[in-house]
Amino acid sequence: MSDEALQHWPGNQLEEVDLCPVCGCPKYQVLESGLADLMSNPVTGPWALKSCVECGVAYLSPRPDCDSIGDAYRHYYTHSSDKDDLVPERVRTLKDYISGKYYKVASRSGDFFDYLGYFMVRLLPPVSSYLDAKSRHIFELQGGAGRLLDIGCGNGEFLRLASRFGWRTVGVDFDEHAVSESRTYGLDVRLGGVGVIDSNEKFDFITLSHVIEHVYDPTELIRSCYERLNDGCVLWLETPNVEIAGYAFFKSCWRGLEPPRHIILFNRAVLKQMLLKSGFTSIVQKQHGLSGIYMGLASEKLLNILNPCNTRVNCVARKMVMLLRIVSLVLIQMLYRKRREYLTLVAIR
Repeated sequence: MSDEALQHWPGNQLEEVDLCPVCGCPKYQVLESGLADLMSNPVTGPWALKSCVECGVAYLSPRPDCDSIGDAYRHYYTHSSDKDDLVPERVRTLKDYISGKYYKVASRSGDFFDYLGYFMVRLLPPVSSYLDAKSRHIFELQGGAGRLLDIGCGNGEFLRLASRFGWRTVGVDFDEHAVSESRTYGLDVRLGGVGVIDSNEKFDFITLSHVIEHVYDPTELIRSCYERLNDGCVLWLETPNVEIAGYAFFKSCWRGLEPPRHIILFNRAVLKQMLLKSGFTSIVQKQHGLSGIYMGLASEKLLNILNPCNTRVNCVARKMVMLLRIVSLVLIQMLYRKRREYLTLVAIR
């Protein structure tokens, strides 16, 4: 996309990042220099993405400062009840039906037909690992339901699921509209970040679902989560993986980039090291099934926005290439843990 077609972020609201925001190294390589926010209207840019030569994380520089970054979230997809248009309505209805049966059995409260459906799903590992990840693996925790904190809870979708199965939930989010919508469901949702939760208020399970890539100080965020967990309890974290093949396939159109909202993109080694330094002991990587399909389709959608096909032959050829790319993503994700679309980690205090 030409520079003239982009809306530039005001220069006095940008800040340069001279040192890696994770390890402090001043040396970097430029991964991308002309990124556009294809999910906003008007389209903002150009944005530049750097890669630290020491630890390998990618970070936006320059980036919006803390006072202006809120403008990038005016129509953010997690902050309303609108569903993702990548999933057809009928598929979404079927998914909701299957997941309801699956979670009943996972919580040990289903009937015969629920158990029958559950075991059928377990015969399809990509589907069962998708449903497990969407529940943030709460049914695998020892000791049953307790107190749960969801940081960056958006419209409260996960809080509603957890509440249904006995968890005493609290959510926090910076978006006033998201907080207002969550409260319409009777949820305890507070405006702000983890700092609005008193350090003496303890939880048995804290979740960071696609949050850490949005924050300016990820080390402090992880430390704050550690302080608010009871001993032996769990932090669940998920974020896009910068080492995924999806970026190699789609480059500037990879859905995980999402400038300027995603300001830091992590790799597995760095994220595990950050958790260990904060005091967490056991760290396990989980799989998020079907994420290669979703991220592949979402990236293809951005590619079509940037470069729409103009003939029928071109469109057919592009769909064939799309199919090959998505199948490749799914296979790579199944075979190589390091190359999964999402880093899904469970850490125990």
